[in-house]
Amino acid sequence: MRENMLVLEMLLKNQLITRSDIMECIPEVERSENSILDVLLNNRIISQEQLKQILHHEGGFDIYDPQKDKMDKKALQFFSKEQAWENLVFPLNQPDEEKLVILMADPTHEEMVRSLQRISNKRLKILVTEKDSIQELIQKHYHDNSLENEKATEKKSGQKGEASPEPSIITLVNQLIEEGVSQGASDIHIEAFPKKIQVRFRIDGILRLAKLLDRRTFQGLVSRLKILGGCDIAEHRLPQDGAFTTDYEGRQIDVRLSIMPTIHGEKIVLRLLDEKKFFVSMADLGFSTEQKSLLAEIMEAPHGMLLAAGPTGSGKSTTLYSLLNGLDPQTQNIITIEDPVEYQMADINQIQVNEKTGLNFATGLRAILRQDPNVIMVGEIRDEETAEIAIRAAITGHFVLSTIHTNNAIASITRLMDMKIPLYLLSTALRGVISQKLIKRLCPNCKRKALATETEKRLLNITNRDVDLFYPVGCSLCHGTGYRGRIAVQEVLKITRKIREAIAKGAGYDEIRKIALEEGLKPIEDSLKRHLFLGNTSLSEGLEILTFENDWHH
Repeated sequence: MRENMLVLEMLLKNQLITRSDIMECIPEVERSENSILDVLLNNRIISQEQLKQILHHEGGFDIYDPQKDKMDKKALQFFSKEQAWENLVFPLNQPDEEKLVILMADPTHEEMVRSLQRISNKRLKILVTEKDSIQELIQKHYHDNSLENEKATEKKSGQKGEASPEPSIITLVNQLIEEGVSQGASDIHIEAFPKKIQVRFRIDGILRLAKLLDRRTFQGLVSRLKILGGCDIAEHRLPQDGAFTTDYEGRQIDVRLSIMPTIHGEKIVLRLLDEKKFFVSMADLGFSTEQKSLLAEIMEAPHGMLLAAGPTGSGKSTTLYSLLNGLDPQTQNIITIEDPVEYQMADINQIQVNEKTGLNFATGLRAILRQDPNVIMVGEIRDEETAEIAIRAAITGHFVLSTIHTNNAIASITRLMDMKIPLYLLSTALRGVISQKLIKRLCPNCKRKALATETEKRLLNITNRDVDLFYPVGCSLCHGTGYRGRIAVQEVLKITRKIREAIAKGAGYDEIRKIALEEGLKPIEDSLKRHLFLGNTSLSEGLEILTFENDWHH
C-alpha cells in the first residue's frame, strides 16, 4: 500500500496507534519499499480487521460481505491482473452499464481511485475488505481467467498456440511498458549477459534494475517485440529499428524499438514517448515569470527564428512542442520536419526525415517553403545547408523554431557564425535563444532544509548573509534516491538591437555575452539559484552547471 496520512490520522484519533508507533516504523520504511501502514500491519501493531472497521466507521465505506455481494467474472475484464495487484483492487460485479463495484483495502487514496476510474471508464462503488482477501481473490480468479484466455488463443490459432505468442509473453510486454510509463521511464533496456538477463528502466536519467528474466522468456520477448515493431524475426546478426504504439490510461504511447546484436544475444532498447511528457504547459516548464514574458514577446514576432539549445536529452523538443501547442493551428499553417517525429500533434503537419529516400532536413525544408507555411519547426540544425535554408525562411516571412547542440545561448550564435551563415542574414533572422539543462528534482516527501556552509555560499557567490539550502534524504516514495523527476534550468536570450549590431559586425563570444548581460540576460546560473532557494533541487545536482558555466566564461 502507498503512504496515506488520512488513514494514519484516523488510527491516531481512535487511539489504535500512537505517534511513537509511527516514529518506530520510519527506519524500516526507509530500508524497504513499504509504507508506514504496511509496517504497522506487518508488525501486527494494528490488524487488517481493525483497519477495515476504521475505514467503515470513520470513512463511511461499506464492508464487503461475500454472502451478500456476489461476484461476476465478467467484471474481471476491467482491470488486468497486474493492475489489480499493483493497486490492490478486485472488480466484483457490474450492477449496471455505468457502475462497477470494486473491493479495496485502502479506498482513501484519491489519486489511485481516479486512476482506476479512468482505466475502467465506470463510476466506482467501493467496498472495503482485508488486503489478504483481495490478494486471494486475485490469485484465484485471475488465474482461472488467464487459462481461459490461453485456451481461447489456442482455439483461434488452430494448433496449440503456435500461430500467436503465448499470452504470458503478451502480458509481460504490456506489463513492462505499463510499468515503465507509470514510473516515468524514458527508456527500457532488455539485455543478455552470460549469467543473467535483465530489464532496466531509465528514470530521471539513471538506469535502475526492474526485472530478471530466464532465457526462454527472453527469446519469446525478443520475438514478440520484433513482431510489434515490424522487424525481421529471422534476423539476429544485424541491428534493426522498429516502432509501434500502445495505450496507457487512455493516452497514446509511441514506442521506438532499437535492436543490437551482442555476443550474448540481442540487446533491445525501447524508447517510450508519452504525450503527457511532451505536452507540458509553459507554467510547468520551470521558466521564471520574467522568462515567460520574454518568450511571449519573442513568439509574437511575425517572422524570425527561435532556437532551443542544450545537450542531448535536455528537454529541448518538449519546450518547442509546448510553444507550438500555444499557437492556433486553425488560423495558421504549422509544419514540422523531425527525426524522429517524437509526438503526433493535432492539426499540425508533421514530416518524418527519411535519409534512405533522400528526404533530409534540407530537402524537406525546401519543399515546406512551397507549402505556404506560417510556422516551421525544424527538428535540429545539424549542417550548414539546413542552417542557411532555415535562416533564409526566417527572414522571408516565416517563424522558424529549431534546436541546436550547444552549451548556452551565446554559444548558439557563435556556432551559426562558424557555419558560415552570412552575418547580415543571421543578425536579421534571429529573434531569441532558449538554453536549457535538466537536473534532478528533490523528492518533496523527504528533502531536508539546512543552513548553507561557508564553502557552499562561496560557490553561490553569497558572502554577507545566511541562506537555507535543501538536501536529499531518501524514502520509499523516491526509492531511497532522494530525487523524483527532473526540472529544467534555463536562460532566455532575446535578441535586442545592440546584440543584433554585434552579430552583424562579427563580434566574438565574450563581447556578445557582455552586451547581452548589460541588456538584461539572466544567465542559467541565476535560474539554478532560484530553484536551489525554492527547494526544487540540491547544490550537488547544480554543481556541474555552476562549475561548467564558470569555467566556460573565464
